[in-house]
Amino acid sequence: MDIKKSPLFIALLGPLMLFAQTSGQNYTLSPYSNFGLGELLQQNFLQAGTNSQTYSGAYSYSLLNPATLGNLRFATVDFGMNGRFGNIQSGNQTQSFNGGSFSYLSLAFNTAKTEKRKLLQETVNGKLVKKYHTTPFVWSTALSLYPSSSMGYNYNYESNVPFRNRTSHIGNGGVNVLEMAHGIKLGNHVNLGYSGGYMFGQLKDNAVFSFPDSSGYQFIEDERIVDVRGFQHRLGLMLSMEKDSAAHQLGFSYGFNTGMRGSLSRTARTLELITSGGVNRLLVIDTVMDDQSGYQSFNMPSSFGAGYLFRYRRAFSLGVDYRKTMWGNYSAFFNPGTKLSNRTDLGLTLTLNPMDEKAPGKKRMKPPLRFGVSMAETQNVLTSAGSPYTVQERRAFVGFGIPLSRRYFDNRTLRSIVHFQADYLTRGKNAGGLAREEYLLFSMSMNLGDIWFQRRKFD
Repeated sequence: MDIKKSPLFIALLGPLMLFAQTSGQNYTLSPYSNFGLGELLQQNFLQAGTNSQTYSGAYSYSLLNPATLGNLRFATVDFGMNGRFGNIQSGNQTQSFNGGSFSYLSLAFNTAKTEKRKLLQETVNGKLVKKYHTTPFVWSTALSLYPSSSMGYNYNYESNVPFRNRTSHIGNGGVNVLEMAHGIKLGNHVNLGYSGGYMFGQLKDNAVFSFPDSSGYQFIEDERIVDVRGFQHRLGLMLSMEKDSAAHQLGFSYGFNTGMRGSLSRTARTLELITSGGVNRLLVIDTVMDDQSGYQSFNMPSSFGAGYLFRYRRAFSLGVDYRKTMWGNYSAFFNPGTKLSNRTDLGLTLTLNPMDEKAPGKKRMKPPLRFGVSMAETQNVLTSAGSPYTVQERRAFVGFGIPLSRRYFDNRTLRSIVHFQADYLTRGKNAGGLAREEYLLFSMSMNLGDIWFQRRKFD
Protein backbone atom coordinates (compact mmCIF):
# COMPACT_ATOMS: atom_id res chain seq x y z
CA MET A 1 0.00 0.00 0.00
CA ASP A 2 1.26 3.48 -0.84
CA ILE A 3 2.13 5.07 2.52
CA LYS A 4 1.25 8.53 1.13
CA LYS A 5 -2.35 7.40 0.80
CA SER A 6 -2.57 6.12 4.38
CA PRO A 7 -3.59 9.42 6.07
CA LEU A 8 -6.43 9.89 3.57
CA PHE A 9 -7.58 6.31 4.05
CA ILE A 10 -7.49 6.69 7.85
CA ALA A 11 -9.49 9.92 7.58
CA LEU A 12 -12.14 8.09 5.57
CA LEU A 13 -12.26 5.38 8.23
CA GLY A 14 -12.82 7.95 11.00
CA PRO A 15 -16.64 8.13 10.71
CA LEU A 16 -16.79 4.32 10.57
CA MET A 17 -14.68 4.11 13.74
CA LEU A 18 -17.00 6.49 15.61
CA PHE A 19 -20.06 4.55 14.45
CA ALA A 20 -18.43 1.26 15.42
CA GLN A 21 -17.53 2.59 18.87
CA THR A 22 -21.08 3.69 19.67
CA SER A 23 -22.75 0.56 18.24
CA GLY A 24 -20.30 -1.96 19.66
CA GLN A 25 -21.81 -2.34 23.13
CA ASN A 26 -25.04 -4.29 22.44
CA TYR A 27 -23.08 -7.45 23.08
CA THR A 28 -24.17 -8.96 26.36
CA LEU A 29 -26.99 -9.32 28.85
CA SER A 30 -25.13 -11.02 31.66
CA PRO A 31 -25.27 -10.56 35.45
CA TYR A 32 -21.55 -11.46 35.45
CA SER A 33 -20.80 -8.24 33.57
CA ASN A 34 -21.72 -6.29 36.73
CA PHE A 35 -18.17 -6.57 38.07
CA GLY A 36 -15.05 -4.54 37.38
CA LEU A 37 -15.17 -3.00 33.91
CA GLY A 38 -17.69 -5.52 32.56
CA GLU A 39 -17.40 -8.71 30.51
CA LEU A 40 -13.91 -9.02 29.00
CA LEU A 41 -14.04 -9.51 25.24
CA GLN A 42 -10.29 -10.01 24.53
CA GLN A 43 -10.94 -9.33 20.87
CA ASN A 44 -8.80 -10.94 18.20
CA PHE A 45 -9.11 -11.54 14.48
CA LEU A 46 -11.53 -14.32 13.59
CA GLN A 47 -8.96 -16.16 11.48
CA ALA A 48 -6.62 -16.49 14.49
CA GLY A 49 -8.89 -18.83 16.45
CA THR A 50 -7.40 -19.03 19.96
CA ASN A 51 -3.82 -18.53 18.70
CA SER A 52 -3.44 -15.10 20.31
CA GLN A 53 0.36 -15.29 20.69
CA THR A 54 1.50 -17.00 17.48
CA TYR A 55 -0.96 -16.23 14.67
CA SER A 56 1.07 -14.48 11.99
CA GLY A 57 1.03 -14.37 8.21
CA ALA A 58 1.54 -12.35 5.05
CA TYR A 59 -1.89 -10.71 5.45
CA SER A 60 -2.64 -11.21 9.15
CA TYR A 61 -1.42 -10.78 12.69
CA SER A 62 -2.72 -11.02 16.27
CA LEU A 63 -4.10 -8.10 18.26
CA LEU A 64 -2.83 -9.67 21.50
CA ASN A 65 0.84 -10.02 20.46
CA PRO A 66 2.23 -7.11 18.40
CA ALA A 67 5.35 -9.13 17.49
CA THR A 68 3.20 -11.17 15.06
CA LEU A 69 2.87 -8.02 12.95
CA GLY A 70 6.49 -8.42 11.82
CA ASN A 71 5.60 -11.11 9.24
CA LEU A 72 3.12 -8.87 7.42
CA ARG A 73 3.93 -8.48 3.70
CA PHE A 74 0.83 -6.76 2.27
CA ALA A 75 -1.36 -3.88 3.38
CA THR A 76 -4.66 -5.23 4.77
CA VAL A 77 -7.90 -4.11 6.34
CA ASP A 78 -9.78 -6.33 8.81
CA PHE A 79 -13.37 -5.68 9.79
CA GLY A 80 -15.53 -7.99 11.90
CA MET A 81 -19.05 -8.18 13.32
CA ASN A 82 -20.99 -10.73 15.35
CA GLY A 83 -24.40 -11.81 16.56
CA ARG A 84 -25.20 -13.50 19.88
CA PHE A 85 -28.29 -15.53 20.77
CA GLY A 86 -28.88 -17.38 24.02
CA ASN A 87 -30.48 -17.81 27.43
CA ILE A 88 -29.65 -16.93 31.03
CA GLN A 89 -31.12 -19.30 33.64
CA SER A 90 -31.29 -18.69 37.39
CA GLY A 91 -33.49 -21.01 39.40
CA ASN A 92 -36.80 -21.28 37.56
CA GLN A 93 -36.33 -17.96 35.78
CA THR A 94 -35.15 -17.79 32.15
CA GLN A 95 -34.18 -14.71 30.21
CA SER A 96 -33.31 -14.71 26.51
CA PHE A 97 -30.93 -12.39 24.69
CA ASN A 98 -30.52 -11.51 21.02
CA GLY A 99 -27.89 -8.97 20.10
CA GLY A 100 -24.76 -8.24 18.22
CA SER A 101 -21.89 -5.83 17.88
CA PHE A 102 -18.92 -4.60 15.95
CA SER A 103 -15.84 -6.76 16.69
CA TYR A 104 -12.83 -4.87 15.32
CA LEU A 105 -11.55 -2.55 12.61
CA SER A 106 -7.87 -2.61 11.66
CA LEU A 107 -5.58 -1.20 8.98
CA ALA A 108 -2.07 -2.74 8.75
CA PHE A 109 0.76 -1.97 6.33
CA ASN A 110 4.52 -2.19 5.88
CA THR A 111 6.38 0.90 7.04
CA ALA A 112 9.82 -0.23 5.84
CA LYS A 113 11.32 -3.35 4.24
CA THR A 114 14.94 -4.22 3.49
CA GLU A 115 16.84 -7.42 2.68
CA LYS A 116 20.48 -8.16 3.36
CA ARG A 117 22.02 -10.69 0.97
CA LYS A 118 25.23 -12.52 1.83
CA LEU A 119 27.22 -14.53 -0.72
CA LEU A 120 28.11 -18.04 0.44
CA GLN A 121 30.53 -20.28 -1.45
CA GLU A 122 31.12 -23.98 -1.01
CA THR A 123 32.69 -26.83 -2.96
CA VAL A 124 30.34 -29.59 -4.09
CA ASN A 125 31.83 -32.58 -5.98
CA GLY A 126 34.89 -30.54 -6.74
CA LYS A 127 32.93 -27.58 -8.12
CA LEU A 128 32.59 -24.13 -6.58
CA VAL A 129 28.91 -23.40 -5.89
CA LYS A 130 27.68 -19.89 -5.06
CA LYS A 131 24.64 -19.40 -2.83
CA TYR A 132 22.97 -16.33 -1.42
CA HIS A 133 21.65 -16.13 2.13
CA THR A 134 18.89 -13.52 2.49
CA THR A 135 18.10 -11.91 5.84
CA PRO A 136 14.85 -9.87 5.88
CA PHE A 137 14.24 -6.80 8.04
CA VAL A 138 10.61 -5.65 8.12
CA TRP A 139 8.87 -2.91 10.09
CA SER A 140 5.07 -2.97 10.00
CA THR A 141 2.43 -0.73 11.57
CA ALA A 142 -1.26 -1.24 12.38
CA LEU A 143 -4.09 1.02 13.52
CA SER A 144 -7.01 -0.70 15.25
CA LEU A 145 -10.26 0.04 17.03
CA TYR A 146 -12.06 -2.60 19.08
CA PRO A 147 -14.25 -2.99 22.20
CA SER A 148 -12.30 -4.29 25.19
CA SER A 149 -15.20 -4.90 27.58
CA SER A 150 -18.98 -4.78 27.50
CA MET A 151 -21.45 -4.24 30.32
CA GLY A 152 -25.09 -5.24 30.01
CA TYR A 153 -27.41 -6.68 32.65
CA ASN A 154 -31.00 -6.49 33.86
CA TYR A 155 -31.97 -8.49 36.92
CA ASN A 156 -34.07 -8.24 40.11
CA TYR A 157 -33.88 -9.30 43.75
CA GLU A 158 -37.05 -9.76 45.81
CA SER A 159 -37.17 -10.18 49.58
CA ASN A 160 -39.65 -10.17 52.49
CA VAL A 161 -37.05 -9.09 55.07
CA PRO A 162 -37.60 -6.77 56.89
CA PHE A 163 -40.64 -6.10 54.68
CA ARG A 164 -41.64 -6.90 51.12
CA ASN A 165 -39.23 -5.14 48.74
CA ARG A 166 -37.63 -5.41 45.32
CA THR A 167 -34.28 -4.23 43.95
CA SER A 168 -33.80 -3.88 40.18
CA HIS A 169 -30.38 -3.47 38.52
CA ILE A 170 -29.90 -2.24 34.94
CA GLY A 171 -26.45 -1.63 33.47
CA ASN A 172 -24.90 -0.94 30.08
CA GLY A 173 -21.78 0.49 28.46
CA GLY A 174 -18.23 -0.67 27.92
CA VAL A 175 -14.61 0.25 27.30
CA ASN A 176 -13.03 0.59 23.84
CA VAL A 177 -9.42 0.76 22.62
CA LEU A 178 -7.96 2.86 19.81
CA GLU A 179 -4.53 1.31 19.23
CA MET A 180 -1.35 1.69 17.23
CA ALA A 181 0.97 -1.34 16.99
CA HIS A 182 4.47 -1.81 15.59
CA GLY A 183 6.14 -5.12 14.74
CA ILE A 184 9.73 -5.64 13.62
CA LYS A 185 11.09 -8.78 11.95
CA LEU A 186 14.80 -9.17 12.75
CA GLY A 187 16.05 -11.83 10.37
CA ASN A 188 14.36 -15.17 9.89
CA HIS A 189 13.80 -16.18 13.49
CA VAL A 190 13.03 -13.22 15.80
CA ASN A 191 10.10 -10.79 15.85
CA LEU A 192 9.66 -7.95 18.34
CA GLY A 193 6.60 -5.77 18.86
CA TYR A 194 4.98 -2.98 20.86
CA SER A 195 1.43 -1.64 20.86
CA GLY A 196 -0.03 1.31 22.68
CA GLY A 197 -3.75 1.99 22.91
CA TYR A 198 -5.98 4.73 24.27
CA MET A 199 -8.79 3.27 26.40
CA PHE A 200 -12.07 5.14 26.70
CA GLY A 201 -15.64 4.34 27.58
CA GLN A 202 -18.56 4.79 29.91
CA LEU A 203 -20.22 2.40 32.38
CA LYS A 204 -23.78 3.02 33.57
CA ASP A 205 -25.59 1.38 36.49
CA ASN A 206 -29.13 2.14 37.62
CA ALA A 207 -30.43 0.52 40.81
CA VAL A 208 -34.06 0.99 41.95
CA PHE A 209 -35.21 -0.11 45.43
CA SER A 210 -39.03 -0.27 45.67
CA PHE A 211 -41.48 -1.16 48.43
CA PRO A 212 -45.22 -0.71 49.08
CA ASP A 213 -46.62 1.45 51.88
CA SER A 214 -50.03 2.76 52.89
CA SER A 215 -50.05 5.43 50.15
CA GLY A 216 -48.81 3.24 47.28
CA TYR A 217 -45.34 2.36 46.04
CA GLN A 218 -42.17 4.16 47.11
CA PHE A 219 -38.93 4.10 45.10
CA ILE A 220 -35.30 4.94 45.75
CA GLU A 221 -33.24 5.34 42.57
CA ASP A 222 -29.43 5.25 42.59
CA GLU A 223 -27.80 6.08 39.25
CA ARG A 224 -24.03 5.73 38.73
CA ILE A 225 -22.11 6.78 35.60
CA VAL A 226 -18.36 6.08 35.33
CA ASP A 227 -16.20 7.60 32.58
CA VAL A 228 -12.95 5.66 32.00
CA ARG A 229 -9.75 6.95 30.35
CA GLY A 230 -6.22 5.56 30.19
CA PHE A 231 -3.56 3.78 28.17
CA GLN A 232 -2.93 0.12 27.36
CA HIS A 233 0.52 -1.23 26.46
CA ARG A 234 1.68 -4.60 25.13
CA LEU A 235 5.20 -5.91 24.54
CA GLY A 236 5.62 -8.94 22.28
CA LEU A 237 8.22 -11.51 21.25
CA MET A 238 7.89 -14.31 18.69
CA LEU A 239 10.50 -16.94 17.78
CA SER A 240 10.22 -18.93 14.54
CA MET A 241 12.03 -21.96 13.20
CA GLU A 242 11.33 -23.92 10.03
CA LYS A 243 13.11 -27.13 9.13
CA ASP A 244 12.18 -29.63 6.45
CA SER A 245 8.39 -29.94 6.48
CA ALA A 246 7.78 -28.60 9.98
CA ALA A 247 7.53 -25.04 11.26
CA HIS A 248 7.52 -24.03 14.93
CA GLN A 249 6.55 -20.72 16.51
CA LEU A 250 6.77 -19.56 20.11
CA GLY A 251 5.03 -16.35 21.15
CA PHE A 252 5.09 -14.29 24.34
CA SER A 253 3.44 -11.03 25.36
CA TYR A 254 3.22 -8.83 28.43
CA GLY A 255 0.50 -6.23 28.92
CA PHE A 256 0.11 -3.37 31.39
CA ASN A 257 -1.75 -0.06 31.76
CA THR A 258 -0.71 3.47 32.65
CA GLY A 259 -2.57 6.68 33.41
CA MET A 260 -5.88 4.95 34.18
CA ARG A 261 -8.41 7.47 35.49
CA GLY A 262 -12.11 7.38 36.17
CA SER A 263 -14.83 9.89 36.98
CA LEU A 264 -17.91 8.88 38.99
CA SER A 265 -21.21 10.72 38.76
CA ARG A 266 -23.78 9.52 41.28
CA THR A 267 -27.37 10.69 41.73
CA ALA A 268 -29.81 9.27 44.29
CA ARG A 269 -33.47 10.26 44.37
CA THR A 270 -36.66 9.28 46.16
CA LEU A 271 -39.74 8.85 43.97
CA GLU A 272 -43.41 8.06 44.49
CA LEU A 273 -45.85 6.33 42.17
CA ILE A 274 -48.85 8.61 41.64
CA THR A 275 -52.07 7.40 40.02
CA SER A 276 -54.33 10.04 38.56
CA GLY A 277 -57.18 9.44 36.13
CA GLY A 278 -56.02 5.87 35.54
CA VAL A 279 -52.54 7.09 34.54
CA ASN A 280 -49.46 6.08 36.55
CA ARG A 281 -46.45 8.38 36.77
CA LEU A 282 -43.37 8.67 38.93
CA LEU A 283 -43.00 11.90 40.89
CA VAL A 284 -39.57 12.96 42.16
CA ILE A 285 -39.88 13.68 45.87
CA ASP A 286 -36.30 14.57 46.74
CA THR A 287 -32.72 14.37 45.43
CA VAL A 288 -30.68 13.04 48.33
CA MET A 289 -27.32 12.78 46.54
CA ASP A 290 -25.77 14.48 43.50
CA ASP A 291 -22.01 13.90 43.60
CA GLN A 292 -19.25 14.39 41.01
CA SER A 293 -15.96 12.75 42.00
CA GLY A 294 -13.81 14.30 39.30
CA TYR A 295 -11.11 12.16 37.66
CA GLN A 296 -9.18 9.87 40.02
CA SER A 297 -6.54 7.22 39.39
CA PHE A 298 -7.18 3.49 39.68
CA ASN A 299 -5.22 0.28 39.11
CA MET A 300 -5.66 -2.10 36.18
CA PRO A 301 -4.30 -5.67 36.03
CA SER A 302 -1.20 -6.70 34.12
CA SER A 303 -1.28 -9.78 31.89
CA PHE A 304 1.05 -12.40 30.45
CA GLY A 305 0.53 -14.66 27.46
CA ALA A 306 2.44 -17.58 25.93
CA GLY A 307 1.69 -19.79 22.95
CA TYR A 308 3.13 -22.49 20.72
CA LEU A 309 2.15 -23.33 17.13
CA PHE A 310 3.23 -26.32 15.03
CA ARG A 311 2.63 -26.29 11.28
CA TYR A 312 3.17 -29.19 8.88
CA ARG A 313 3.82 -27.85 5.37
CA ARG A 314 0.66 -26.13 4.16
CA ALA A 315 -1.56 -28.98 5.34
CA PHE A 316 -2.41 -28.11 8.95
CA SER A 317 -1.36 -26.25 12.07
CA LEU A 318 -2.02 -26.94 15.74
CA GLY A 319 -1.67 -24.18 18.30
CA VAL A 320 -1.98 -24.01 22.10
CA ASP A 321 -2.39 -20.74 23.95
CA TYR A 322 -2.15 -19.62 27.60
CA ARG A 323 -3.03 -16.25 29.09
CA LYS A 324 -3.02 -14.98 32.67
CA THR A 325 -4.60 -11.66 33.73
CA MET A 326 -3.89 -10.47 37.27
CA TRP A 327 -7.35 -9.19 38.18
CA GLY A 328 -6.57 -9.87 41.83
CA ASN A 329 -4.58 -6.61 41.75
CA TYR A 330 -7.52 -4.58 40.40
CA SER A 331 -8.52 -1.68 42.63
CA ALA A 332 -10.91 1.13 41.67
CA PHE A 333 -12.61 3.76 43.81
CA PHE A 334 -15.86 3.36 41.83
CA ASN A 335 -15.97 -0.39 42.67
CA PRO A 336 -15.42 -0.28 46.45
CA GLY A 337 -15.19 -3.70 48.07
CA THR A 338 -15.04 -5.55 44.73
CA LYS A 339 -12.95 -8.70 45.08
CA LEU A 340 -11.76 -10.30 41.84
CA SER A 341 -9.34 -13.18 41.26
CA ASN A 342 -6.67 -13.78 38.64
CA ARG A 343 -8.12 -14.94 35.33
CA THR A 344 -6.69 -17.91 33.37
CA ASP A 345 -7.47 -18.62 29.71
CA LEU A 346 -6.45 -21.76 27.78
CA GLY A 347 -7.09 -22.42 24.09
CA LEU A 348 -6.46 -25.06 21.43
CA THR A 349 -6.95 -24.53 17.66
CA LEU A 350 -6.56 -26.92 14.73
CA THR A 351 -6.44 -25.24 11.32
CA LEU A 352 -6.51 -27.03 7.96
CA ASN A 353 -4.87 -25.11 5.11
CA PRO A 354 -3.42 -22.56 7.55
CA MET A 355 -1.37 -20.43 5.12
CA ASP A 356 -3.05 -17.11 4.41
CA GLU A 357 -1.70 -16.74 0.84
CA LYS A 358 -1.92 -18.78 -2.35
CA ALA A 359 0.74 -21.44 -2.90
CA PRO A 360 3.18 -20.69 -5.74
CA GLY A 361 2.14 -22.28 -9.03
CA LYS A 362 -1.42 -22.98 -7.87
CA LYS A 363 -4.45 -21.48 -9.57
CA ARG A 364 -6.55 -21.28 -6.41
CA MET A 365 -5.99 -20.87 -2.71
CA LYS A 366 -7.39 -23.66 -0.54
CA PRO A 367 -10.03 -22.43 1.93
CA PRO A 368 -8.89 -22.49 5.59
CA LEU A 369 -10.91 -24.51 8.13
CA ARG A 370 -10.70 -23.89 11.90
CA PHE A 371 -11.73 -26.01 14.88
CA GLY A 372 -11.02 -25.13 18.47
CA VAL A 373 -11.92 -25.06 22.14
CA SER A 374 -11.13 -22.68 24.97
CA MET A 375 -11.74 -22.63 28.70
CA ALA A 376 -11.34 -19.97 31.33
CA GLU A 377 -11.45 -19.48 35.06
CA THR A 378 -12.87 -15.98 35.05
CA GLN A 379 -12.06 -13.18 37.47
CA ASN A 380 -15.49 -13.41 39.12
CA VAL A 381 -15.60 -15.30 42.43
CA LEU A 382 -19.10 -15.40 43.95
CA THR A 383 -20.70 -17.10 46.94
CA SER A 384 -22.74 -20.16 46.01
CA ALA A 385 -24.53 -22.12 48.74
CA GLY A 386 -22.24 -20.52 51.31
CA SER A 387 -19.00 -21.42 49.49
CA PRO A 388 -16.82 -19.43 47.07
CA TYR A 389 -17.27 -20.35 43.42
CA THR A 390 -15.07 -19.20 40.52
CA VAL A 391 -17.24 -18.66 37.46
CA GLN A 392 -16.13 -21.00 34.67
CA GLU A 393 -16.38 -20.31 30.94
CA ARG A 394 -16.27 -22.88 28.12
CA ARG A 395 -16.29 -22.34 24.34
CA ALA A 396 -16.12 -24.52 21.21
CA PHE A 397 -16.05 -23.17 17.67
CA VAL A 398 -15.81 -24.09 14.00
CA GLY A 399 -15.01 -21.67 11.19
CA PHE A 400 -13.96 -21.41 7.57
CA GLY A 401 -12.80 -18.84 5.04
CA ILE A 402 -13.72 -18.12 1.43
CA PRO A 403 -10.71 -16.81 -0.56
CA LEU A 404 -11.24 -14.18 -3.26
CA SER A 405 -8.21 -13.86 -5.56
CA ARG A 406 -7.51 -11.41 -8.37
CA ARG A 407 -4.57 -10.88 -10.72
CA TYR A 408 -3.18 -7.36 -10.60
CA PHE A 409 -1.89 -5.25 -13.50
CA ASP A 410 1.76 -6.15 -12.84
CA ASN A 411 0.97 -9.92 -12.79
CA ARG A 412 0.77 -10.16 -9.01
CA THR A 413 -2.06 -12.24 -7.62
CA LEU A 414 -3.34 -10.88 -4.30
CA ARG A 415 -6.22 -12.15 -2.28
CA SER A 416 -8.92 -11.30 0.25
CA ILE A 417 -10.81 -13.72 2.50
CA VAL A 418 -14.28 -13.60 4.00
CA HIS A 419 -14.31 -15.58 7.27
CA PHE A 420 -17.30 -17.15 9.04
CA GLN A 421 -17.40 -18.79 12.46
CA ALA A 422 -19.95 -20.34 14.84
CA ASP A 423 -19.28 -20.59 18.60
CA TYR A 424 -21.07 -22.36 21.44
CA LEU A 425 -20.35 -20.75 24.83
CA THR A 426 -21.42 -21.52 28.40
CA ARG A 427 -20.68 -19.64 31.60
CA GLY A 428 -21.52 -20.23 35.26
CA LYS A 429 -24.00 -22.68 36.76
CA ASN A 430 -27.67 -22.67 37.66
CA ALA A 431 -27.30 -23.50 41.35
CA GLY A 432 -26.78 -21.79 44.69
CA GLY A 433 -28.30 -18.50 43.54
CA LEU A 434 -26.03 -18.22 40.48
CA ALA A 435 -26.90 -18.07 36.80
CA ARG A 436 -25.98 -20.29 33.87
CA GLU A 437 -25.50 -18.67 30.47
CA GLU A 438 -25.69 -20.51 27.17
CA TYR A 439 -25.02 -18.72 23.86
CA LEU A 440 -24.64 -19.32 20.15
CA LEU A 441 -22.36 -16.79 18.49
CA PHE A 442 -22.17 -16.21 14.73
CA SER A 443 -19.34 -14.04 13.42
CA MET A 444 -18.24 -12.74 10.05
CA SER A 445 -15.07 -10.86 9.16
CA MET A 446 -13.38 -9.56 6.03
CA ASN A 447 -9.62 -9.65 5.59
CA LEU A 448 -8.97 -7.46 2.53
CA GLY A 449 -5.60 -7.45 0.77
CA ASP A 450 -4.01 -4.29 -0.64
CA ILE A 451 -5.49 -4.93 -4.09
CA TRP A 452 -8.39 -2.85 -2.74
CA PHE A 453 -6.26 0.22 -2.06
CA GLN A 454 -3.76 0.55 -4.89
CA ARG A 455 -4.37 2.44 -8.08
CA ARG A 456 -3.41 1.14 -11.49
CA LYS A 457 -0.47 2.92 -13.10
CA PHE A 458 -1.71 1.87 -16.55
CA ASP A 459 -5.24 1.41 -17.86
